[in-house]
Amino acid sequence: MQKSVVVLFLLMSTFLQAQADDKPASTGANTVATPPVAKKIHTENHVNGGKLVDDYHWMREKSNPEVAQYLNAENAYADSVMKPTEALQQKLYEEMVSHIKEKDVNVPYKQGEYLYYSRWEKGKQYPILARKKGSTEAAEEITIDVNELAKGQTFMSLGAGEVSADGNLLAYSTDNTGFRQYKLYVRDLRTGKDSPVIAEKVGSVAWAADNQTIFYTVEEDKTKRQYRLYRHNMAAGPG
Repeated sequence: MQKSVVVLFLLMSTFLQAQADDKPASTGANTVATPPVAKKIHTENHVNGGKLVDDYHWMREKSNPEVAQYLNAENAYADSVMKPTEALQQKLYEEMVSHIKEKDVNVPYKQGEYLYYSRWEKGKQYPILARKKGSTEAAEEITIDVNELAKGQTFMSLGAGEVSADGNLLAYSTDNTGFRQYKLYVRDLRTGKDSPVIAEKVGSVAWAADNQTIFYTVEEDKTKRQYRLYRHNMAAGPG
């Protein structure tokens, strides 16, 4: 580990020195890359008798095509400036990845009759959640393969993952946008079938002792904080 730290330090030192010595990056033979400049729209928020000015508030508008256009311009500028360091970036990446255990298994924990754990397979980006009944020597049962959830998505993050006390139902939430807004589903572990979306913008999730009722919190639109607690009975169906 000490050797890897030294190597990374030396590589980063080389990078910083190269940045200090190199001329400004250019998009062409004689054209210096020009950073994009975001437009300003005067916006005032009045809070507790004070005035807060935010001329870039417009960039919160996710559906505004100008926001995406500006972010794409920023990305293009960053790519242009960093282009001379591509070889070094790759070298740094390979060095760091070489110290990551791509195939790994977490220590199992016992809940009810099952031992639950997560594991990673080489070449796959996301974890696989699984369990074994009674013993680590028992057959594996995959509860959620996040790699499968990620297929066809540009982003995937698993939020909650709570199994009912009887081991039959799994309440889990996913975010496929990157905005940390999670949709809640329930999977019947006996059949592998998922319910329709039960709720959106979900935070904490917990099962009641009846193995049918889920308690969950949802976020408030403006503050993005969890502010309400709901319950949903699976026997009552969707909604």
